Amino acid sequence: TIIRDNGIINPLHLLQRFIEVYEREPWRGYGPGPPRIFRMVKRGSGPFGLDREFYPGGSYGNGAAMRITPVGLFYDDPKFLKEMVKRASKPTHSHPLGIEGAFIQARSISIAVKSSRLKDVDPEDFIEILMAEVSAEIYREKLGKVLKLLRTEPDAAEVVKELGNGVESFNSVPTAIYSYLRFQDPMESIRFAVSLGGDRDTIACMTGAIAGAHRGASKIPVNLLNKLENADFIEELAERLYELKTEIKHFKGV
Repeated sequence: TIIRDNGIINPLHLLQRFIEVYEREPWRGYGPGPPRIFRMVKRGSGPFGLDREFYPGGSYGNGAAMRITPVGLFYDDPKFLKEMVKRASKPTHSHPLGIEGAFIQARSISIAVKSSRLKDVDPEDFIEILMAEVSAEIYREKLGKVLKLLRTEPDAAEVVKELGNGVESFNSVPTAIYSYLRFQDPMESIRFAVSLGGDRDTIACMTGAIAGAHRGASKIPVNLLNKLENADFIEELAERLYELKTEIKHFKGV
């Protein structure tokens, strides 16, 4: 929808696209929330804030953070990025902690993609940038723990104890950031994220998004890229997204 709407996220268009994709392939392993939201919208409810119907205060799960990668790649200005993250989260996640988790993930990607592919990022600088833009205490606490854990490189059990491995954004986004910063290599970071158990597929997805934004596709083994479903389509979308960003870079925040 970023491409369709010429660099701006329209929450309604995004929701409509979500429903189209779900109805075509409902077996894709969705969590319990989104399909319920989609059915309610089809019956005429909403269209927004429906997650509050079954999650008090709205959903603070990690679904919005998991899908936020293109937003983090496209928007540079932190304030504009935060607004676009809110719009991208709106169809399924209305809880402030769910939205902020998605913003932290998107901001991590935006920092990583602008970093040198040939050099490691400085973890303290990385976390300092995030801390300056994060308001929720639970995220600030977890990001502080990320730095402490990086100094000792504990085993997986200790990482899970301190950062979590659950479906909640605050128990998974900081974990993904730690997994990335500890190794700063897509494959090593992803392997470590998988070893943490719990909601490992989502945590590994978010970890790989940050590490991949930093190091690029060349660091992913060719044999794995060759097995990637719809690889050509994904590459086409990435190229179109980059071309659009280049064309409208004079826009605020792009």
